[in-house]
Amino acid sequence: MQVKRRIQAIWAQIFRPPPPAVPPPVPTAPLPIIPLPQGKPATTKAAIDAYLTVLLADIATYAPAPVPSVIVTGTMRCGKTLVARRLARRNGMYHVPSDRLRHATYINCDDATKLRVVKYIYKRLLLAYPSGLVLDGTVFLDTGVTLPHWAVQRGIGCVAIGYSLDTPARKARHMIAFRKTRDCWTSGRKSDAELRQLARKIIGRSKDIKAQCAANGWPYFDLDSGQFRTEKHRIVRRIERILQSRRNAP
Repeated sequence: MQVKRRIQAIWAQIFRPPPPAVPPPVPTAPLPIIPLPQGKPATTKAAIDAYLTVLLADIATYAPAPVPSVIVTGTMRCGKTLVARRLARRNGMYHVPSDRLRHATYINCDDATKLRVVKYIYKRLLLAYPSGLVLDGTVFLDTGVTLPHWAVQRGIGCVAIGYSLDTPARKARHMIAFRKTRDCWTSGRKSDAELRQLARKIIGRSKDIKAQCAANGWPYFDLDSGQFRTEKHRIVRRIERILQSRRNAP
C-alpha cells in the first residue's frame, strides 16, 4: 500500500495539471485630473483656447491608447462618470468628465452661450483625439447640442445609459440608501422628498433618452439602480465590444 501511494505521489508530481488561466489585471494607475484654468473660469474665446492648449498638452503627455473615442451620455445621476472612469482605466484612455469642463468654462454662462461653448470645446477635443478619449455628460443630448450626430459621422461612438425600466420609488430608495454610506452631491442639498422628486425626473428623462437613441441608432443601456456595481461592469464590457468592433472596422 505504501509503495502504491508513493507511485501515485510521484505520478502526480510528473503529470501535475497546469494552473488555471488568470485574466490579466485591470490597470489601477490613477487617471489624470484635467487641469482647471488659473483664477476664474475661462469664458472668452481667448481664455478657452488657452485652457484647451493646456488640456491638449496634458492629454498628449498621458499618451492615451489608440482606442476609438466615445461619448458616454444619459440622464443626471445615472452613473455616467463612474462608467466612463472605469472604461478609461481598463483601456488606457483619457477620461474627460463634463463636470470638470463645466467648472473650468461655462459654469456661469447663459444657456445660449453654454451650448456654443460646449460644442466648441468638445469638437476641438474630438478633432484632436478621435481615439483615446472618454467623454461623459448630460449636455450632449440637450436641445440644440448636435454633438452626437457630428461625432458619429466621424466614427466616434455615442452611448447612453439610464433607468427607463426602473420605478421612481425604487430609484429614490436606492439613492437615499447610497448617500447614507457614501459621499453624494445631493447630501445636505436635497431632502428625501426632493430626492424622490429627482428620481421621477431621472426615470422620465431616461425614457426620453432611450427613445432619442432608438430614433438615431445610438446604443442605449438600462441599469438596475439596486445593482449598480455589477451593472457598471456589465455596461463597460458592452461598450468595450462596441469600441472593439469600431476598431476592427475597415
